[in-house]
Amino acid sequence: MDETNPEPTGPDLARRADLLLGAPLGRDFLSAFVDDWLEDTLFAALGLGDVPGTAAFVVEDDGPGSTPRTRTVHRRKHREWRDVPAAEARAVLRETVARREWSGLGEMTEAELMERLSEVSNLFGFGGGDTARWGLTGLAAEELRPVAEALAASPGAGWWWDPVDRTDQRQLVWGEPARREGSGLAGVEKAMRRDMARERVAHKKGRRGRPRPGERNLGATWWSAPDFAENTWTTGARGGLPALELGHFIDTFTPFEESTATVGSLRIGEHARVAEIRGPRDWRELVTRFPRDVSGTHDGEWRDWGDVDGPWYLPDWEALAEHYDGVHVTVGGYLSSCGLAQPVHDGYTMLAGWVPDATVWVRDVATGDRLLGLWRGDPQDCGEWEERLAGWDPYPGG
Repeated sequence: MDETNPEPTGPDLARRADLLLGAPLGRDFLSAFVDDWLEDTLFAALGLGDVPGTAAFVVEDDGPGSTPRTRTVHRRKHREWRDVPAAEARAVLRETVARREWSGLGEMTEAELMERLSEVSNLFGFGGGDTARWGLTGLAAEELRPVAEALAASPGAGWWWDPVDRTDQRQLVWGEPARREGSGLAGVEKAMRRDMARERVAHKKGRRGRPRPGERNLGATWWSAPDFAENTWTTGARGGLPALELGHFIDTFTPFEESTATVGSLRIGEHARVAEIRGPRDWRELVTRFPRDVSGTHDGEWRDWGDVDGPWYLPDWEALAEHYDGVHVTVGGYLSSCGLAQPVHDGYTMLAGWVPDATVWVRDVATGDRLLGLWRGDPQDCGEWEERLAGWDPYPGG
C-alpha cells in the first residue's frame, strides 16, 4: 500500500502473473482469451452436467396433427465441482490452453484489452456457474500461467500497476449538465461523512437479519465502493475513452436509461496522500488498519462468492481520511483482488464493484478543474467501445 514515491512499474512480470492467477476475476479474464465458453467446456469434460441456471430444450412431436411441444430438460449432475480431483481439472484446462487461441494476446492494444475486461467484469459474480468455475480454475490455475505471463508482458497492459496520474484525472458526473468549472471535488468530505452515518445505521439494522453460519442470503449490497463515490471518484482517460468509467465495467452508479454525463479533468495536488492498491495484500492491509464492520449490509453475495461466513469488513472512510486523501485501485489491483475473500481481524474483506483505475477521494485535493464535454446515450445499451465514443461530444478545445 505504497503512498510515497511508488515505483512506476509496480510488481515485476513474474509477480504480475502470480497476482492474475490468484483471484477469481483474474482467472476469469485469462480464461476469456483461452475459450469463449470455458465454463461449458469444463462442466462437460468433467461430468458436471449443465452449468447451473442453463438448460437444454427438447421439441416433442406426438405425430401427425399434433402440436409440437417444447420441454425443458435439466441434465442431472454427476457430481459437485468440489468432488472433481485437481488432476482432472488441470488436464482439461491444459488441453484447452494448448490450443493457443490466446496466442495473439500480446498484440492487443490498450483499448482492446480494456474492452475485453469490460465484457468480463460487467457480469462477474452473477452467473449460475460462477463459483464453480472459480473453484475449478483455482484448482488448475498453473495451467493458465502461460496466458498470465503473456498478458503481464503485453505492452497494452504495461500501465496496469501504475500509480494515479495526478496531472489529469477524469471525473464523470451523471445527470443534466449542472457542474461548473471549478467545482472539482468540492463537498466530498461532507458527502463522505453523511454517507458513512447512513451506512452505519443500515449496518445496525441489517445485523438482525444475518443468516446463520453455512446459510446464504443473496441480494445484499455487493460493492465495496462507498455510496459517496458516485460523484467523487475519478479515473484516467484510457482506451480512447474520455473517462475510463464510461467503459461499463460494473453497474454500480450507472444509469439504466438514456442519460447525460459531464466529463471534467482534475489536476491533483502533489501533496495529496494516495493509498495505492496494486494487489490483494494492499487492500487487506488498508482494511486491517481502518476496519468497519459491514456484515449487516454486505453479508449476501460475498458469503456465496467467498464461501466463508464473515463477519465482513470494509474501510472506515472517516478514519482513513485522517491519513489519506484518496484510495486508488490500479487495474492490476482490481484484477487480482476482485471477488477474493481475505482474512482481516475476526472476519474477512472483499473488493468488488469498483471501476479499474478508479480513485475514491475523501478530501478535496484538486488544484485545477476544467470541463471537457458531454456524453449522451444509454450506458447499458452500448456494446463495442466505438458505440460509446459515438456519444461523446467534446467542448471546443476540451
